[in-house]
Amino acid sequence: MNVLIVGTGVIGALYGCALSQKHHVVHYVRQEKLTLLDQKEITFDFIDERQDKKHQNTNGSYTYHCVANASDNYDLIIVPVKTFQLAEALRTLTAQAPNANYLLMTLDWNMSGEFDKILGKSHYVLGYAGGGGTFRGNQLWANLGNDVMLGAVYQEQQPLLNSVNEMFKSCGIIPNIEANPLHWLWVHNVGSAPLGAALAKYHDMSRLLNDKRLIKISFKAMRECYKICEKRGVDLKKYDEVKMMSIPLFVLCPMFRLNFTKNPAMQRYTAHAVDSIDEMVQNFKEIFATGSSLDVDMPNMRFLMKLVSFVDGSVNTK
Repeated sequence: MNVLIVGTGVIGALYGCALSQKHHVVHYVRQEKLTLLDQKEITFDFIDERQDKKHQNTNGSYTYHCVANASDNYDLIIVPVKTFQLAEALRTLTAQAPNANYLLMTLDWNMSGEFDKILGKSHYVLGYAGGGGTFRGNQLWANLGNDVMLGAVYQEQQPLLNSVNEMFKSCGIIPNIEANPLHWLWVHNVGSAPLGAALAKYHDMSRLLNDKRLIKISFKAMRECYKICEKRGVDLKKYDEVKMMSIPLFVLCPMFRLNFTKNPAMQRYTAHAVDSIDEMVQNFKEIFATGSSLDVDMPNMRFLMKLVSFVDGSVNTK
């Protein structure tokens, strides 16, 4: 496939490396960055879960091939941008490539109506990365999962979903096809946004983990968020992470700290979270607003809202 990936951030670079093994991959960048990024070589240090345990630690290099203008000549445009950047990015892209097909790899809370308005129902599918990490200078330090979430919102998206599914499978990444990707994204969003709000205090996962009280409040806030999802029509019984959050906190919190300390893949995932605090905080605020409008009892969310309001200088926590 001829694939255009928006940007050269962590997820864009991660899947650029993976997909370029079997497909032609180009990165879409701003005009002012084209000279700097086109033909730039980066190194990578991956935990590549597509490999057997003994060979998962891989190193190598990847060269960006970049353009500053999209077109309909691409079989797929992958958009792995932060949620608050998505609408503007899609409007820019559709002005240049009005008939292109898109894989939107971003969280959703209130954006789904915009997808249809900007792209049309048949020109996109939803997804979410099965990996993460951070840049250490010129090195991409990341975890590349052997799966990815994909899903179609409408039946007319099924042919595109099938094509995207085969693209990932050709590179050893086996998609999990979700029957309701919007609900999956909502559940995943509320499972990370409260931690993002807590991270806003420290901007460091190790320091956050030492604040046992704040970790407990974050987990309690997640439980409140699941109630918001349920009021939006999500069947919580379908999601294993919701079951996990029902474990008593005196067991769950040490498990979380141990996983961060001992699991190298989790360390790379959480490094990505630290880089995405702005997105998680923005998503947290939108989730809080929805919970308020639905009259969900959420004292722990309100505590975190006061925290992020103090950090960014805003005051509305009602």
